[in-house]
Amino acid sequence: MTKKQHIQNIQEFANKHKVVLELEGECGFGRECVGLLHGNNYVDFNPTDDTTYEYIKGFFDPRLDEIMPPKAYHKHDCLAVLGRDEESIRQLSEWVDKLKELDVTIESYDTGATGVQALISGITHMAVKVNKPNTTE
Repeated sequence: MTKKQHIQNIQEFANKHKVVLELEGECGFGRECVGLLHGNNYVDFNPTDDTTYEYIKGFFDPRLDEIMPPKAYHKHDCLAVLGRDEESIRQLSEWVDKLKELDVTIESYDTGATGVQALISGITHMAVKVNKPNTTE
């Protein structure tokens, strides 16, 4: 696939799930990336509660860790790939294809955040939810 086709593939997924494809994003402290945003936050996968650090019930699926691309942002489980080059876009596109195979939706969850953390990042985020049953368990 060409770069343009990869971008189109990601954009179609983003449109379906009402999120935004960001081709000139930043993760952490100024690390360039491409990814999928909802509001100011990258879409999470396998999210954890901000206070207990336990996985959010109904959203954890080990298969999501297994399909992360090599350049996925590694300090937070979110749909972002480091870099803005063609390779990063290709990796995000292939990640999207694997998410489609798992029949995911992107849904809201309560973060558990309170106080200043709630003001900074909000009390809800969006995360990937796998709908295809795990047949390996």
